[in-house]
Amino acid sequence: MKSPKVTILMPALNAERFLPETLASIWAQTCGDFELLAIDDGSTDRTPDVLAACRDPRLRTLRNEKRLKLAGALNRGLDEARGEFVARMDADDLMRPDRLARQVAYLERHPKIGCCGGWVHTFGDGPRKTLKFPANAEDLKAFALFYSPFAHPSVLFRREWFAREGLRYDGSYYPTEDYELWARALARFPGANLPRVLVDYRVHGQSMTGGEWSDMDAQTVRVQRGILAKLGIEPTAEESRLHRAASMGQLPAEPESFVQAETWLRKLEEANRIRGAYEPAALAEVLNYVWFRTAMAAVRKMGGAAWRAYRASPLAERGAHASLRRWTVRAAAWKAGFGGGCR
Repeated sequence: MKSPKVTILMPALNAERFLPETLASIWAQTCGDFELLAIDDGSTDRTPDVLAACRDPRLRTLRNEKRLKLAGALNRGLDEARGEFVARMDADDLMRPDRLARQVAYLERHPKIGCCGGWVHTFGDGPRKTLKFPANAEDLKAFALFYSPFAHPSVLFRREWFAREGLRYDGSYYPTEDYELWARALARFPGANLPRVLVDYRVHGQSMTGGEWSDMDAQTVRVQRGILAKLGIEPTAEESRLHRAASMGQLPAEPESFVQAETWLRKLEEANRIRGAYEPAALAEVLNYVWFRTAMAAVRKMGGAAWRAYRASPLAERGAHASLRRWTVRAAAWKAGFGGGCR
């Protein structure tokens, strides 16, 4: 049997409410050379019936009699995938019709790129917004120092490359197992994002719980400690907290925290001068963006003094943060958060 160009990897758990709409968006793809590998992770609703009612021969369904959770379900799917490329998809989101066609064409034109994501547009509960991510490989790599570099359900990657490098999901990082995987992948080969919306991401009441948000913060810090090691930095617990809080614009709005943030960001820049882990201009963009967010948070308490301190810092080269602001980074705005990961 001829292998498909793409395996769409879609875990599903109690997804009956939104699954029919998701399936319709998949069958509407302009690139039809794919298999849909649905992994039912022990659903107790009508999810199995919805899948069984599909007559499209491109659907293959696996059912886990015992829940494997997200990472386990995805790894089982990776073991079963037959496509040259693997596309992630969630059972409650929607693909734009040209998503697969655009990503496959991009990776075929760029043989050195291992994985490709894109922008996503939120809908459902809450305000609609387009979440954007940096496009080129160097910007993306530097961006991952602070944020997950991809919207998880938008990613398409080369299956054999991931298998060759032993790149699989590590469930111990739940709910940021995707961020941890991308950090390892980008250490081995370049990635990219297409600067257009590929997926509509549904926000709804079954999204992350408060406890999972707390876990995400802790696991994000854990992922970032591993990334910082590439700069020769083993952060203290306080430095890890500072790194995470600064990236999210959540530092206490007081002068001491503001000074600590600048000191930390300049430490990263100096470490990169020694290690050369990141392209300097790309790292400068990200550091400037984080410094800008820190200043905006501090203005609420420090007033104009915060803005003057921001402009006086070497981190704030004029105009350097403009492109990063266009990325509209809201790293923890999702149910599995792009600051940690996206389900």
